[in-house]
Amino acid sequence: MSEITGPNEALPPIIPLDEPPPLPPPAFAPPPETQALRPIPFEDREAIPGFWARVGAMFRLVFTNPLELFDRVPVTAGIGAPWRFLLLMSVPIFLIMALLFFFLGMGIVLAALEEAGKPEGRTLAAVMPLIFGAILLLMPLFTFLGMIIGGMLNHFFLWMWGGLRPGVGMNQTVRAYGYASAFIQIGGLIPYIGILVQVAGMVVIGMGLARMHRTDTWRGICAALTPILLLCCCAAIGIFAALAIPSLLAARH
Repeated sequence: MSEITGPNEALPPIIPLDEPPPLPPPAFAPPPETQALRPIPFEDREAIPGFWARVGAMFRLVFTNPLELFDRVPVTAGIGAPWRFLLLMSVPIFLIMALLFFFLGMGIVLAALEEAGKPEGRTLAAVMPLIFGAILLLMPLFTFLGMIIGGMLNHFFLWMWGGLRPGVGMNQTVRAYGYASAFIQIGGLIPYIGILVQVAGMVVIGMGLARMHRTDTWRGICAALTPILLLCCCAAIGIFAALAIPSLLAARH
């Protein structure tokens, strides 16, 4: 006779069938929390209506969590906002540098020319304000070209290092570079450590681009530092050629 389970006896455990493993998430899809992020503070007029309040929020974001800036860049599109922010940060820096140059450097040069009795001093003094005004008028063009060229170079070198991923295009790389470079050029004004701040800023840009493109951090850092390394190599080759060519010519004679 078959055994019948009594009412007080435990039933045998049910062995579940093997379930197929869950499908992995898309390799390069943005994390779910990215979709809930607000836009860049400078572009978030809904949450921050005031202009200078948005500028202050940009500084708070960069000094508290700079990599979040790169997370928020793909929330919106367009290069007009980063260009305006870069121009806003560039004009005070240009004025400070121009005042130091014109009132200190050019003052010494003009005094030396006047003391030597050369008439070029007055001509130079009359021309310099015109040059200053022309550069100030052309600054929007200079900042726009610098943002576009710098962002495209970072995007290109990130592609060379195998760091580009679907979903984030060159437009977003240019936007991120425009916002980040605005803060880097401000840090470059710090005496003695300005160059170190700029190099560290390029490293942060590389880390942010790697985070934005969902790739390895070292690829983003290498992509950001490659233009600097190429410039250093070109400068070294130029110095070597400038020193070697005259020596070779002298040796042949």
